[in-house]
Amino acid sequence: MSRRPPEQFLDRFGSLARAVRLAAAQAYSRFDVGSTQARFLRYLQQHPGSSQAELARATVTDPTLTGRVLESIKERGWVRRERSESDRRQYVLELTAAGRRVCARVDAARTEIAERMALALDER
Repeated sequence: MSRRPPEQFLDRFGSLARAVRLAAAQAYSRFDVGSTQARFLRYLQQHPGSSQAELARATVTDPTLTGRVLESIKERGWVRRERSESDRRQYVLELTAAGRRVCARVDAARTEIAERMALALDER
């Protein structure tokens, strides 16, 4: 088997990444959730009690964008922001019951996307 140029791998990997992002955006749009909102909901489900700064760092999101997206999901009732029990100077973020329901839909959409993508791949 001949070896392909490494640049071809990067091109194909980039195409795959774009296809995954597009599939996610389309799936999430069915229930009016943006990709960044979905990423935040999933992170907060896995890490309840995180601060806004932790969320921004962990999701590699600009702090200003983090604040705007958080505000949008707070307004929708998916996240609550409360003072930390251990350090009253800090705020922590947690999903509400509505946020957990939306997150379950996001997780189901991600599973569907992963299964569809896996079917399209072969051993090569």
